[in-house]
Amino acid sequence: MSSRKCHKVFLSIVLCIFSLAASAQVAVDEKGTFLFTGVSMGIPGNNKFVFYYGYSPSDNFQSLVALPFFKLHKNIQLMPGYMMTKTDGNDIFTNLQHHFLPSLILNFKLGKRFTLTDRNMYFRLKRKNQDAVSFYRNRIGLIYQTRLFNKPADIFVHDALFWSLDNGNFTRNRVILGATLKAFDWLSPQFWYVLQNDTGLFPRHQFYLILTVPLENFGVFKSKDKTN
Repeated sequence: MSSRKCHKVFLSIVLCIFSLAASAQVAVDEKGTFLFTGVSMGIPGNNKFVFYYGYSPSDNFQSLVALPFFKLHKNIQLMPGYMMTKTDGNDIFTNLQHHFLPSLILNFKLGKRFTLTDRNMYFRLKRKNQDAVSFYRNRIGLIYQTRLFNKPADIFVHDALFWSLDNGNFTRNRVILGATLKAFDWLSPQFWYVLQNDTGLFPRHQFYLILTVPLENFGVFKSKDKTN
């Protein structure tokens, strides 16, 4: 696919997302705001690990997220992720929910600037005094590499579908539009807008700010080059 055609496809997708968001404004249940702060670090073998603490004032939500990425092939990554959350006012580490997020991620370069990505996840949620529930989650997306404010940046759009493995039906769809800016050696902010649709509920608008300190830029856990 030529660069011009890729640009047209990406622009069409973005315009479609904004159209969906505008049409959903008349029936929005509520808005959610989320802040995640954390670190990323390189692991020998061209692998990566990220860790975040998340907080949402709108949802009374806290979380800890651990996501290791292991490169199996130039186009394939394994991510045995885990997230711990709580959504009440009790002390931290009480009344917790455990999210097990093993995923297989496929990435395909489409020219110099575009990457097609497809994340296939088995999502297992364990809650206190409730039965565990399981989902298959597929998130397909397109990433565009560019520059913003004279800094390297990624602009992306994703669509995530949730299929209940317990009930055999679709339960959620999330459309994500966002950008990652490599603003400094010590900080990479990421911005998400999410249009979330749950079965039987009004659409919901969510806004995410994700702040990552890239420790790999400072050689943390990075394998040293060998010299003869």
